[in-house]
Amino acid sequence: MFEPGFDQAAGLRGEPPPGGAVLMPVAAPAQPARAYEWLCTLAASLTAQGRAVVIVDATAVEATSRDRHDGAHLGLMRVLQDPSIVHLERPAISGDWLVMPGAAGLRVLQDTAQTAGTAIALSRLLAPFASGVVVLLFAPAMALGELLFGMGAHALVPVLEQPQSSIDAYGAVKVLDAADLTPVLAPLAGPSPAALQTIVNTVVDTARRHLDLSLDCWATPSWALRVQESALERPRPTHAQGHGYHGLVPRAAVTAYAANAAAPSLWS
Repeated sequence: MFEPGFDQAAGLRGEPPPGGAVLMPVAAPAQPARAYEWLCTLAASLTAQGRAVVIVDATAVEATSRDRHDGAHLGLMRVLQDPSIVHLERPAISGDWLVMPGAAGLRVLQDTAQTAGTAIALSRLLAPFASGVVVLLFAPAMALGELLFGMGAHALVPVLEQPQSSIDAYGAVKVLDAADLTPVLAPLAGPSPAALQTIVNTVVDTARRHLDLSLDCWATPSWALRVQESALERPRPTHAQGHGYHGLVPRAAVTAYAANAAAPSLWS
């Protein structure tokens, strides 16, 4: 209980209830605000299918006041620190989905992943949310890789009809692949479909040539279904899971991943 990013309630949180919350990682571009329309489109598509959605925006820093207890204002760090905050599902005020800042909380979960294993970090992340909630973790690809290293999970990479989108998308693909995750391109249709398709083709061809990686691409109408099929559930931690006791991932492995992901050339 004295490990960084760990607490006395973590053991209880490690027991996943049937049909608990699920996680879909989303790689934030270099300028996160550019992807907010994309993020809202994904959340709206899930809501239309009857799923409660929580967006944890790890590009935004949590507030420090303690005036509210629904998780919307105080963010991920508060709900990780206070085990009495549970069953988060919808905003207390008007809104279609709950949006929580989470930069500090994600850093704590990254520490948990390095010291106690990715499975426990994932369990801790999903513990405060109600059964059936889809948690969209919007964060830089490097942070997602450190949190979910080696899990082979799908991670969405927004592709936008904007300048630098191909660089953002390929950079995220490279980092996620280095962390043994499965990047998936998710283009958001804009006023010029041909331009967007050119961006997608550039990223796909570059990944094939330089990473020997065949990228999947999810069309907008399929997002809600594919996310529900591919989202991560809370794992049940075991001694045999991952590397070592309680799925401990050796720090050397994470360090090697970080070195590879931060290679000088983005396009190789």
